[in-house]
Order: sequence, then C-alpha cells, then structure tokens
Amino acid sequence: MSKVLSICIPSYNMEKYLNRCVDSMLVEEVLGQLEIIIVNDGSKDGTLAIANDYQQRYPQSVVVIDKPNGHYGSCINASLKVATGKYFRIVDADDWVDSKALVEFIHTLSEIDVDCVCTKYATRWDGGMKIQPLEAPFNEVLDLNQFELPIQNLRMHGLTYSIQLLKDIGYVQTEGICYTDTEYLYIPLACARSIYFMDVVLYQYLVDRSGQSMALDERLKNDSHLYKIMLRFEMIHHTDLPFNKNESRIWSFTQSNLIEWCTVVYIFFFEYDLVKENTLRRIIAELRSDNQLCFNGLWSKKRMAVFYLWYYSGKKLSKFLTQPFRKIKR
Repeated sequence: MSKVLSICIPSYNMEKYLNRCVDSMLVEEVLGQLEIIIVNDGSKDGTLAIANDYQQRYPQSVVVIDKPNGHYGSCINASLKVATGKYFRIVDADDWVDSKALVEFIHTLSEIDVDCVCTKYATRWDGGMKIQPLEAPFNEVLDLNQFELPIQNLRMHGLTYSIQLLKDIGYVQTEGICYTDTEYLYIPLACARSIYFMDVVLYQYLVDRSGQSMALDERLKNDSHLYKIMLRFEMIHHTDLPFNKNESRIWSFTQSNLIEWCTVVYIFFFEYDLVKENTLRRIIAELRSDNQLCFNGLWSKKRMAVFYLWYYSGKKLSKFLTQPFRKIKR
C-alpha cells in the first residue's frame, strides 16, 4: 500500500520522550498508510537504540536515519530525500499526536488533493492543556490567491504539505542552526496554491521543557541563529518564487515574530551592537513602509513599551535606558 503521510521526527537526545511520540502514531487502522521517519541527529544518549527497535518491529512503517549532528533543518532535509508519502509533516520528538485524530486526518488526506492541510493543535504542560483556536472555513478546498489566511492562528504544529509542493519549490531548510521551523511556516505556505482546514486537534505541543530552543537561556546562547533566519527571510521575500497573494502577510507575521524574539534578547541582555542594531532597524523599516508590521497579539504591553522606547529614542539613549537590564550575559 502506498503511503499517504510521511512524518519526520527530528531527534537529538530524546530517549526520554521518543517512545511517547512514536507510540501515538502506531495506530493499526492507518499504520500501513503511514511512514514514520525518525532522524537521529547525532544523539549521545539512547535515542538511536530506541529508533532502531521501532524499525525492527515495524519495518513497513518506520524508517531510521542516523546522521551526525546538524541541527533541526538537516533532519528535515534528510527526511525529504527519502519520504515517499503523498503528504509530509513534522512532529518534534518531545511532542506527540492525538491517535484518534490521526486516523481521521489520514483518511481525509487520502481523499483530498491540496498543497497544504491545516489542523488545530494543543499546547501541553504539566497538568494543563490549551487548544489553540483556528478560525477558518473547515472541510473545503480554498484558493490561496482568493482566501485571506487567518495568519495569527497558524504555526508549524498545524501544517502539513504535499510532497509535490515541496519538490516543486525545491524546499530545503537551513542547516547548522536552530529556529528553522519558522522556515517551514513561511516558505511552503507562501507558495501553496490551495489549503484545507480540518477541525481536529492533531498535534500535542509540549512547552516549558528544559532545553527547548525558545527557553530564554537557549535564546541567549543561539541569538545569532535568529538573525540568520531573519536575513534569509529578507532575501527570500525578494526572490521570484511562485508566491501566492498571502505571501506578504505570512512574511510580515514571521518577520515580526523574529523581531520580537531578537529585540527582547538584544535590548535587555546584550551590549550595543552596530550590526544587530542596523539589521533590526532596516527590517522594521521595510515592514513599516509596506504597512506590514504585525505585532498585534504577539507582544505584551510592557514589551511593546520597551520596544518603542528603544526604537524611537535612538541608539545611544536606548543603550543608556536599558543598561540596568544588561547584567545577565550569555
């Protein structure tokens, strides 16, 4: 039986979480239509042994790629080279899927032919869960040159793309750095021609785990990675990729997120840096000139106040005013 869905599971030192992730996908009703690609990204714990055990037990559905550490993007790229499914999506190894929703999801994927399928996801933490809203017309194929995306509701966790779309645009993620899941939100979605929204809560997103890339200590350590992604988006926005009419809105949303992450770290924790300062101000200026600055719903009022204080006060004054917060170093 041909595969309907290929799922990439990037895995680095995930022995504590990988069983829960993979077990959530081992649903007999749809297992034959599913390709689970576990990518061991140079783990130093027992991740590879766990992955190999699944491959031995489920050789028709589980593929293991063992490679040197190359960060998140290299795992996606390695998976795309071997994926055979009609559709492709990512599930991080510390997250999982709702098994019941997976059955409905795969049945629907086998019946439709679109570039992108979007589902709801749940944010999970110890003792708590929140289903992220998704305000969209469900269960109909929508033309992305006609339909205005509810961009504020979209995240990587809800997006599945057709393999053909990813091949057509030559999609690859940047390797060697963190935060490239943002590329998965921007680039394929901006090139997709059609989308289908499903009212199922598929992805279960674990937050507040120690070592997550969005934790403050990791953002301090990997600060330069955010700038690399932001600069890549600036370049891609001006290429001749076959964008749909939502591209500017998707670009502004992803760039605004990156600006928020960068400025909070830069203003409060780092000394004045001319390159970073100019990069942030140049991209903000481009967003503002196109009326595309998109912070609504992203920032708290306090962060907005600090941001505007930095942005309008000038370089020297912004450094002086934020100096008390700069005692924490990388």
